[in-house]
Amino acid sequence: MKHRILHSIALGLLLATAPLSYAAAEPKLVPIEDFFTRPQYGSPVLSPNGDKLSVITPVNGRLALAVIDLKTREANVLASSKLWDASGVRWINNNRLMFHVQDTKGTMEQARGQGPFAINADGSGFRNLAEKMSISVLDVPQDGSNDILVTSSKRSPGAGQDDFGNSDVYLMDTSNGRTRLLTFNNPGKVAEWVVDSKKQVRAAVSFYGDKATGRFKYKVSYRENNDAAWRTITEYLMDDEGYAPIAFDADDKTMLVVGRNKEDTDGLYTWDFEAGKPKELLFRHPEADFQQGIIRDAASRKIVGISINAHKPEIHYFNEQWAKWQAEFDATFPGSLNTIQKRGERMLVTTSSDIEPGRAFLYEAATSTLEPLLSYKPEINPEQMSPMQTVKYVARDGLTIPGYLTLPKDKAAKNLPLVAFIHGGPHARDSWGFDPSVQHMASRGYAVLQPNFRMSTGLGWKLHRAGWKQWGLAMQDDITDGVNWLVKQGIVDPKRVCIMGASYGGYATMYGLVKDPDLYQCGINFVGVTDINMLFSVAWSDTADSAWSRYRQKDLHGDPDKDVEYMKKSSALENASRITKPVMMAYGSEDIRVPLVHGEKMRDKLRKQGTPVEWIVYAGEGHGWTKLENQVDFAKQVENFLGKYIGDKK
Repeated sequence: MKHRILHSIALGLLLATAPLSYAAAEPKLVPIEDFFTRPQYGSPVLSPNGDKLSVITPVNGRLALAVIDLKTREANVLASSKLWDASGVRWINNNRLMFHVQDTKGTMEQARGQGPFAINADGSGFRNLAEKMSISVLDVPQDGSNDILVTSSKRSPGAGQDDFGNSDVYLMDTSNGRTRLLTFNNPGKVAEWVVDSKKQVRAAVSFYGDKATGRFKYKVSYRENNDAAWRTITEYLMDDEGYAPIAFDADDKTMLVVGRNKEDTDGLYTWDFEAGKPKELLFRHPEADFQQGIIRDAASRKIVGISINAHKPEIHYFNEQWAKWQAEFDATFPGSLNTIQKRGERMLVTTSSDIEPGRAFLYEAATSTLEPLLSYKPEINPEQMSPMQTVKYVARDGLTIPGYLTLPKDKAAKNLPLVAFIHGGPHARDSWGFDPSVQHMASRGYAVLQPNFRMSTGLGWKLHRAGWKQWGLAMQDDITDGVNWLVKQGIVDPKRVCIMGASYGGYATMYGLVKDPDLYQCGINFVGVTDINMLFSVAWSDTADSAWSRYRQKDLHGDPDKDVEYMKKSSALENASRITKPVMMAYGSEDIRVPLVHGEKMRDKLRKQGTPVEWIVYAGEGHGWTKLENQVDFAKQVENFLGKYIGDKK
């Protein structure tokens, strides 16, 4: 890997690449490519002492890793290539970093990441940390050493029908690649590990199939230090009341756990080791689950706050000074998600929103100055983008459904064409923020509704649980009820509605055309499931005959042996004869999550009965598109398809 001093990159990054104001938006359409091109800059991270800044920056048409000395403003390009892009940068100490590489211009297989690699800030000491075994980074102690903590399944067999496999924790010296096993006495089938500030592996979460109940079982193990014996502190079946450890505070005694108790949402607690149960509730959001959003003071490792993906992202602090800093930056950048990296006397502030992909600023406490560093996608003018509103509506059975509504800018919210854009999973969710597909469709005059229908995760147990075995039933009705809610308000033209989505969203598209043929004028299904049974029966799917399929998928989606009538009724493929409206179907040739056969069987049935089908297969792609040209091509196809069936007729 070559490195050289580039004053021009430093000057460009720190002085010229982050426009903070824009000329009046021109009436011409934003080019499709501008929405989908990858960020030109990104991943700015301060070194532990705040003297250096790492950043991903363009070099020779690829994304390279550079480090800028904030005193001299000189930039050193550490890793660049014409064949791959740098990503996932983290500082190990003040002079050493690690990063990954991937081919973001390639297809699914080419785009897989490699690494991590480690390198010194002056370009020396390069090492491939995954040369001897595949690893994932668990923790970076940043204690001044070259050490990191990693996990690997090298010592364990692969996942079987009753479990998700097992992992171990190793201490790795990134200067020479040597490792030391820290979990020789492994409690077994560990999926998640928790370490403290002294590099001690202290807690483990194991889960496996419990044959007696047919459900996943969690086991939480704990030990005082690396030399102590493991002991089980709690066990519980998935979806029952239970608590999983996620972190230790700076004192290495206070263990934080996440659990639901008898409330609707997961909260953050401290753990009482003597009583064997939660002790103090630190935070609970009334409408969103706490997940992994711990914020630490980098110098003290003290937990000072949390972030949570609520209907909009939220940050809450336990520390008064950090709360004050956050309030000041929120006042400076209103309506945005603003995050803080504090290293020494410097702060790196990143800001993003529904209309802004991201910008970064450097705050110097000594001079109280806030300096613009970079704009991730300078080609995007926020003034031309459409705000994403958070909405709630009531489904026909009384359940409140949250979601997002994006209306085209500079158009009256009256009789608009609508795209009901349905997320995948379905045990997933949509979130607030910049979405290229949503902004593209809004820029072409379409309202976009993104419902977090029942089964969606992260927004409370009640919403999630209400969706079990509701494919084509209440889950589908939630989408229809959202569309009708907008029609009733006069926002949407009932004769110009299209339904669209990927994976489960592709299924919802097909079944929407089955169940509500008068509501939807067209459908766009990409990488979509067409038959629930095929999730179990297609042998080359990555879910077939797995622990997930045996112990979880049957609860959520249906049991092919016990729920025969439900699964037949809810199969879009079995009900294809009821689909009369035109549909676009797009799949990846190498998809192992939803194999191509899902689309082929549906395509053949629809064409045989005369239903209009536009069929697309992207060679080499998997469960979604990784190549930019495929993303752009698909967006153009979507634009043309929507224009044909629900667009403005001039």
